[in-house]
Amino acid sequence: MDHRVVFDFDIEFTNGGGIQGQDFRLDIAGETISDAELADYIVKDLRLLMVGKVSILNKFYIQEKHKRQPVDQLSPELLVDLSHTIFDGLVTYKGLPAPVICDFLSREDSIGKYEEGTEFQIGKIEMVSNTGTYIDCPFHRYAHGKDLSEVELEAFANLDAVTIHAAGALEIGIEFFQNLEIRNKAVIVNTGWSKNWNTEAYFENHPFLTREAAEYLRDCGVKLVGIDSHNIDDTRGNSRPVHTILLGAEILIVEHLCNLDKLPASGYLFSAVPPKFKGVGTFPVRAFATLAKA
Repeated sequence: MDHRVVFDFDIEFTNGGGIQGQDFRLDIAGETISDAELADYIVKDLRLLMVGKVSILNKFYIQEKHKRQPVDQLSPELLVDLSHTIFDGLVTYKGLPAPVICDFLSREDSIGKYEEGTEFQIGKIEMVSNTGTYIDCPFHRYAHGKDLSEVELEAFANLDAVTIHAAGALEIGIEFFQNLEIRNKAVIVNTGWSKNWNTEAYFENHPFLTREAAEYLRDCGVKLVGIDSHNIDDTRGNSRPVHTILLGAEILIVEHLCNLDKLPASGYLFSAVPPKFKGVGTFPVRAFATLAKA
């Protein structure tokens, strides 16, 4: 049986006045819906402006056949988290120190510094910039390349993206990128290697892009290349041609992605935004994809 929510509402406007409604009935997908979701829907559906406090009153649920699409299925976008969680002691790259995450000011130590009942925690993090899911800017490879503070914000966020499926491949060559619309896009390479994250298997014999693939992507004018592997280069030797070619062309690199199996082939936006640090070329990001909801 379908479920509906019945409620009253009281809306105040920031420029004075208000509007009320009684015995509203709306279709919902599940058995319950939060007051905040109802408030947002009412404001959007009525196209209200300058809205202040919204109160949902006398709410209860009934079983009744739906009249239209449930209100909590109307969101036009879905966000997919593509970043690993960083925690104290995490080893991202062998030979680099793991992060140390601790209290600078603990909640216990904050007692007495503020009014009674008010406590805070201030964290302290000691960490190399190549930790977790991170982005590489040209300064990572080139002394005179742009650092995190110099790369335009548009290069990090809301990039049209395509997904390349390369599961099972060790060397990812030109053939994976041919016959695709990739110019001015973020090219996200799904190897499936993230399943080995935080295990010994993650560090050895990982998938990587070839030099020729990097040159092809550069010549096609892509904006960014991301991968869910340990490194976009082959780490069995000491050369790093993919970093050299892509960063030399100011094409950003994101490594150690995850959840790429949740992405469509195209038609979504990719974002990986770092803090605005001067003198740093690499830093962890909260990478995510914005998908259009069906």
